[in-house]
Amino acid sequence: MTSSTSQPHQNSADRLWTFALAVYQCDGVAPACLALQDNCDADIPLLLATGFAAWQAKIVDAAAITQLQQLSAPWQHDIVKALRQIRRQLKAGPRPAPNEASEALRQTIKNAELAAEKIQLNMLAATIDDLGSSGKNADLAGIRDALTMIITAKTNTIAQDQHRQISLIAAAMLAQTR
Repeated sequence: MTSSTSQPHQNSADRLWTFALAVYQCDGVAPACLALQDNCDADIPLLLATGFAAWQAKIVDAAAITQLQQLSAPWQHDIVKALRQIRRQLKAGPRPAPNEASEALRQTIKNAELAAEKIQLNMLAATIDDLGSSGKNADLAGIRDALTMIITAKTNTIAQDQHRQISLIAAAMLAQTR
């Protein structure tokens, strides 16, 4: 799948959203993202935004990661994670869940969670625009390194499975057309 991130009529937030959706829909990316989210407490909108920055050949160093994290952490923690927790809780209970009515509510909350993630990406887009250019073409190693910095910010060690998940996501990002 390709992204239309180079369309001139799209602003930076729209380009980031289009890129994130295209990457997330690539084979294996959604399960890889969810595994990183569940096992490493990864902030997936931040991960996708950071990968987008690296894909655009922006300078993605420790200072850039810190800036992006500080910008998005309150929203991610207070809104996105809260919605996710409620959505997941409705799968099994408390009573009367799960039932037809609670499933409809769960779907509404799922849509709200997605909208909250879009708002988070929109917040990050302007900061990404302001990052300097690396002066190089994006490559797999650079994207993978940027994604790894996001994961290692939460955990000091990365398991082999997580390295594979990061590599799969990075490859999907690199495959997007400009």
